This record gives sequence, C-alpha cells and structure tokens, in this order.
Amino acid sequence: MASIAWKTPCAALVGGAAALLSAALPASAASFTVTDITGTWTAIDGNSFYYSGIGTDSIRWGEAATLAGQSGFNFEAADDIITPSDSFFVLGQLTHLNFPIWGGTEAVGADLALAMTIDGVVQNFGYSFTIDETNNTAGACPGFQISGVPCDDKIDFTSPFSSASFTKDNSTYTLELFGFSSTIGSLNPVTSFVTEELKASSAFLVGRLVVAPNPGEIVDPGPELDPQEVPEPIAPVALALVGLGGLGLRGRRDR
Repeated sequence: MASIAWKTPCAALVGGAAALLSAALPASAASFTVTDITGTWTAIDGNSFYYSGIGTDSIRWGEAATLAGQSGFNFEAADDIITPSDSFFVLGQLTHLNFPIWGGTEAVGADLALAMTIDGVVQNFGYSFTIDETNNTAGACPGFQISGVPCDDKIDFTSPFSSASFTKDNSTYTLELFGFSSTIGSLNPVTSFVTEELKASSAFLVGRLVVAPNPGEIVDPGPELDPQEVPEPIAPVALALVGLGGLGLRGRRDR
C-alpha cells in the first residue's frame, strides 16, 4: 500500500489515506520513492483582466458577483510517497470552486503542469481542463444540471496524461497516470464532474508504476474510465448561504 502525507493536512484526506487505493502485490514488487510533487497552473483560457494565479497551485478568474469571491481551481499535491510497483497511489487533489461571476469574465479552460521526482529523476506531465460555464437562468439550465439551484457548471478532463518510462534494477517501468478518481479509498475514475453554485467538487489524481511490457506482450489497460460525472458536489464552501435570487444574479455566468 502506498503511503501519503498532505502538504495541507485535512482530516478527511488523512483518514482516507489510511486505506489508499491498494492492489494485490507480487512478492518481488519494486519500491519507488516519489517526492517533490507539484501541480502548477500554466494557462487560463479567458479574460486575462479577471484571472490570477498563473505559476501557482491555485487559480482564480471572473469578476465576483457576490461576497463569495471568484471561481477557480486548487491543486493540493501529496507530499512524499513510497509505493511498490503495481499499486495505485494518489498524487494530489483537484478542487473546483463554483462561485457566481459576471458574464464576459468567465474562463473556458485551464492547463495544469504536473512534476515529480521518482527515485531522483524528475518527470513532467501536462493536463488540460474544459470549463462549461452556465448562465444562472431558472428553466434554462443544461442537461447535466443535478441541483435545484440554477445553474450548475461542468469540468471536463479533456486531455489524457502522457506516460513516462525509466529503468530500475535492470527492469523498465512506466508511470501511468489514470486520471481522476471521485474517491480516495477506492479507484472510481471519472472524466468530468458537475459543481453546484456556491459549492466545490473534488477529485483525486491517481497513478501507478508498472513493469513495461515486452514487445508483443498483451497489457492490462487498467480500469476503464466511467464517462459519467461525479453525481453531486462533495464539499460545501464558505458563504454557501448567500442566496442567488435575492442578489439578482439571473443571466450572469458562474463557475
């Protein structure tokens, strides 16, 4: 079982890490040390006058329409991980904050650069997200709407992570990044999630180190991604009691 510590400890995450995404391991499984994990936002596709945080692990965008502030993404990286090969482990947590912002100031996409050091060798990856901002107009919400508050927003994980290969003890290993899981205690991959107004949704980035196959060898592709969204936001956010109706937010775009 991989071990994990969080740079910003959270009781729910630390508790979940005790049962972290384990898999049956062969007796000869190699052990790897994964350190210096970082997730850095490198680009936002939107109105540059209203966004901030490029080059950090938290980005914000939009002209805030309530005291809740701007919408945005956080990436909370895991600290040092010791993991055997063939074991799933969590590299970090992505959180989408959906707060009302004024039309014309929204974002439609963002790019994340992921870096880590595996047994002293730096590995780099990139990932892109599509942001489906919606007008907060009752009766005009999109088909992915799951709440009773107009209108939810949707995040799609639009680009697959690349893999990286390296040699250890005369064997070649590949780091596979499966994408995001809706839970930390078991692997439940998702390709998108929907976030209610004034709330947040989170998912965990999952990886695995496996022996690279010999030419012509049939490889287990791993778990198939579920095309469905996470069914509901999983983390309420401060100021969630600020009502939309009383503030005249109809027709403005939000995250």
